[in-house]
Amino acid sequence: MQIANSRNSSIRKCAFCRNWYDPTNSAIRPKAPAVGFWEFDEHASNMCILKNIDKPGFASCPKFECKI
Repeated sequence: MQIANSRNSSIRKCAFCRNWYDPTNSAIRPKAPAVGFWEFDEHASNMCILKNIDKPGFASCPKFECKI
């Protein structure tokens, strides 16, 4: 698990993207949500709805939309 700051505009990790198909949000969990720190599983892999391919949680793309 890695830690990321959701308030940082350069987060752009697939694990935090609306287009990364993870309906239960099993790859992310709050660490200290009051200050914006979340853990994510960089080894989790799910389907990208936009590209129709499996992408790992640590990947990113220019069409990122934060889901938290």
